Amino acid sequence: MHQKIAYRQLARADIAHLVQINRTEVIDGFYTWHDGALVLQNELFHIPDWSTAEKQRRIQKLQAIFDNGATFFGAFCATSLVGLSVLDHCAIKTGENRLNLEGLWVSHSFRGQGVGQKLFRLAAEAALERGASALYVSATPSKHTVEFYTRLGCQPAQPIDPNLYQKEPEDIHLELLLLRP
Repeated sequence: MHQKIAYRQLARADIAHLVQINRTEVIDGFYTWHDGALVLQNELFHIPDWSTAEKQRRIQKLQAIFDNGATFFGAFCATSLVGLSVLDHCAIKTGENRLNLEGLWVSHSFRGQGVGQKLFRLAAEAALERGASALYVSATPSKHTVEFYTRLGCQPAQPIDPNLYQKEPEDIHLELLLLRP
């Protein structure tokens, strides 16, 4: 059942609504790089929601990113935040005019309804408006996440940003090349 979702750019105070997102996920496979190709390893994992303490830690981190000029987009069902995307405005060190998608989360019961796709597109449009030539994505290596980004046109990042790689070495580093209209 698809519910009516409203999208908007978030204010700093809205970030606290991250507590409403249910991060629960069942992962049925992970991607790794092997000889320059993505290889799927079938494994089953149940990922629980973030703890209250973890949500508060993430809220503080996201508020600091907001204070440094990042753009946040939210998806709301009625008054509940059900999805969030974050575009960091600080260009990453590698490549020309590459901006980082700092995060994208969709609440468990709202996945598969186009919420993540819309939040990703909003971040990509904002990156393009800021003059970026690519949107960098350090993606969790889960099958669903990597396939989500590749369906949206992301490809292996060239080059991989060493700072983001050091931060998340198990992630699959991708980028979306942004085309000017």
